[in-house]
Amino acid sequence: MANLTPTKAMADAAARGLRLHDEGKSGDGLKPETVRRANIIARRDELTESHVREMRAWFARHESDKRPGWDDAGEETPGFTAWLLWGGDPAQSWSERKVAEMDREQEGRSIERRGLTEPVEYREEDGQPRLTGYAALYESESVVLPGGFREILLRGAFDDALASPETDVVALFNHDANQVLGRQSAGTLRLSTDERGLRYDITPPDTQAGRDTVELVRRGDLAGASFAFTVRSEDEEYKRTDDGPRRYIQRVSGLFDVSVVLTPAYPETTAAVRQRAAEFAEPVEHEAEPVPARVSPLARAAHVARWLRRVV
Repeated sequence: MANLTPTKAMADAAARGLRLHDEGKSGDGLKPETVRRANIIARRDELTESHVREMRAWFARHESDKRPGWDDAGEETPGFTAWLLWGGDPAQSWSERKVAEMDREQEGRSIERRGLTEPVEYREEDGQPRLTGYAALYESESVVLPGGFREILLRGAFDDALASPETDVVALFNHDANQVLGRQSAGTLRLSTDERGLRYDITPPDTQAGRDTVELVRRGDLAGASFAFTVRSEDEEYKRTDDGPRRYIQRVSGLFDVSVVLTPAYPETTAAVRQRAAEFAEPVEHEAEPVPARVSPLARAAHVARWLRRVV
């Protein structure tokens, strides 16, 4: 967990801001909540995540308020006083670092997993065993996932993650970190995409886990693959349909492991994803077309038939 205790420099800035506020230099538009939070910073009480995110956003909005001479002794402006009440320059850089740290932690807590029943192929190349197959398919609707929604990976969803220098995917057996089969940085796991989806190519090691996995593939005991990933909220879209919500993933932000598995497990989704999907769970309502008055039974039947074709 990120340490959200204000630094001494932040506390000193907030304390100075409170003194200027007491001298009447904060102007008429200052919110009482700002003063309350300034006291929290001055006491160096631990802040909440929402406070830190709001702090970062406030500094971003008010960066343009800085003016030459706004901090001149005896002539401090209301903008400068507010800047100090939020913790001043030390809090600006601190909040940037802490939000980035919290985002990384959140990404770690938000890892999702999806399984795919797709054959794991075995072949040999230069005397080395190779395991190949697909871990994910594009434009293919999933089963109903926890939260009551279906999911579609849009074509190209993995491109950014695979191109990122921070991506170093490992190949595992059953998502078990103790049974490593390959790694991108070692060249023993190769990932690529084509029109179908995300494809893996593993050179398993000459270890007990590697030999066992190869034997299971050769026997046909492994039923598919699975991958662990994260998605930012801005890279997904939810839509309401007649048979439940749909989640469209435009871009995968993090890709962590690809596993060959005995049976693709029931997918794991995050609480945030389930909550978001629930907002789109209401079925689409079709407004019935009004039936004209004084029509013959035959015309009425034709009218109803036309409406049913539109709905169904």
